[in-house]
Amino acid sequence: MLRDNPDRIQEKRVMVRALIAGLAVLGLAACQPSSSINREDPYSSLYPWNPERQGVVTLESGVQYVVISDGKSKDASPTPMDEVEVHYDGRLASDGTKFDSSYERGETATFRLNQVIPGWTEGLQKMKPGDQFMFFIPAAQGYGERGAGGAIPPNADLMFRVELLKVIPAKLSDAEAWKKYFPWPTSSGDVIRTASGLEYASIREGAAEGEMATDQDYARVHFEGRLDDGTVVASTFEAQQPEIFPIAQLVPGWAEALKLMRPGDRWMVRFPAHLMYAGEGDGLIPPNSSVTFEVELEEIIRVQSEPPAPSADQK
Repeated sequence: MLRDNPDRIQEKRVMVRALIAGLAVLGLAACQPSSSINREDPYSSLYPWNPERQGVVTLESGVQYVVISDGKSKDASPTPMDEVEVHYDGRLASDGTKFDSSYERGETATFRLNQVIPGWTEGLQKMKPGDQFMFFIPAAQGYGERGAGGAIPPNADLMFRVELLKVIPAKLSDAEAWKKYFPWPTSSGDVIRTASGLEYASIREGAAEGEMATDQDYARVHFEGRLDDGTVVASTFEAQQPEIFPIAQLVPGWAEALKLMRPGDRWMVRFPAHLMYAGEGDGLIPPNSSVTFEVELEEIIRVQSEPPAPSADQK
């Protein structure tokens, strides 16, 4: 392989540095809000959509956006599992017809990011709290061939003005804890074994002064359970929705564990078969199966007898 002369090498280094600096400036400029956009009525500046407009960013899927205003937040952008609170205004890209507006309803919208149209899921991950973007969403990343009701016809490209107000981080299972405690390490020094055969290890502690549950209480919990072969038999983390259980009606192992915990505690718990469903099994849990659970006790709900009946507006 031939060697380049020193002068030529230096010249190449200068060119590379200049290229990198230029790309950095272009990238920064694309993420900066444009001073030519009317922030009170951004559609007056951005409709009809012009993909060649300065500041327009095009994502791999074809979704495009321009920054209307930068919230200057240092918080993280949302992930698909997170919930977001937004204000938004949606219009047909073809003729500007408004089909939805949280501003006009006078209330924000909150949803999990992976439960909306693909263009929103992808686009909002580029935002941070306080940011306001205008998105162009091609039909394939919106409602596609089916459209949506009578407001959005089939194969309609859309424009959305979106203001990201808040990111509510998803509650996820603890991957590091599963790596440490699965398969279950009975002989580990931090594993506690009770007289019944229940075994547990604390991975996060709640407040030491927190009260403990009794058989008369209900418990709000997040959990994930796995069989010894790794099969997930239950997970509230996937649904992002904790469960509420009457402690007195739980299998013995669960009732015992929850009465040992305080709100805020997160444990890895090994339930032997005789403290679960023994020889009967249940659903995805075969007979005579032990199960390892990650359990977080969110709240103890004190009740005198039965939980209160739902009010008329909750029915």
